[in-house]
Amino acid sequence: MAATEPVFDLSTERTLAGLGSARDLFRVEVHREIDSTSDALRRRAESGDIDGLVIAAETQIAGHGRHGRAWVDRPGGSLLFSLGWRAPLALPALAGLSLAAGVAVCEVLEGQGVAAMQLKWPNDLLHRHCKLGGILVETAVPQAGATPVILGIGINIELDAMLRDAVAAPVTDLLSAGWRGDRSDLLAAILLELRSALDSFAAEGFQPFRAAWLRRHALQQRNVTIWRAGHEIAAGRAIGVDRDGALLLQTPAGIRRLLSGELTLRPG
Repeated sequence: MAATEPVFDLSTERTLAGLGSARDLFRVEVHREIDSTSDALRRRAESGDIDGLVIAAETQIAGHGRHGRAWVDRPGGSLLFSLGWRAPLALPALAGLSLAAGVAVCEVLEGQGVAAMQLKWPNDLLHRHCKLGGILVETAVPQAGATPVILGIGINIELDAMLRDAVAAPVTDLLSAGWRGDRSDLLAAILLELRSALDSFAAEGFQPFRAAWLRRHALQQRNVTIWRAGHEIAAGRAIGVDRDGALLLQTPAGIRRLLSGELTLRPG
């Protein structure tokens, strides 16, 4: 799909309007350009409460995903934002949060007409097995009784040929998936769904999201390899996720639980 000229139409005012009666739960900032929405939110966490703070941008010049990988975007061609949450949980209890957030985003997109949404453990949003976006969960310095969480989300809205060629894996965008909405409205809808999901996660962990995640599991019953720091650490058949979001891998030695790693499909 040939990309059109950038349109910088992400709006704080329209996002707040879309939040309706919940607008007081959020503080929304939209930037034309920023280094990284998550890095900006981390800096804010050093000096104040980031709960409900949303930093969005039309483009990032130093966006990153897991393990510091660069996030590539076209100005105005993505939905890029980070949400702060003061999680009333210790760090180990946050293990399945990226999976729960993935379910929340999928439900919003499906509600806006995007069929065939899928999830790839631990943090990728897929559409028909092509990467549509990603979710990155980071934490700041724990506070008394809480852990500041930075929930970064990037969704491709419209990719041009250059960006598609710059990414090694198959990628797609919302316009290719048939979506014709407004980015500010989409941001508001995702924030509302995330707020509900975070409340549920704080009370019950990942378990309430597990069945919904498994319904969208792109590699269920597929043979996969798990990598960490460029090294293969496990291989087997992906048979699901546990109550805490750990990947369950059927191996010749039995079932293994993995809480971190990169997942690739094994050939053959």
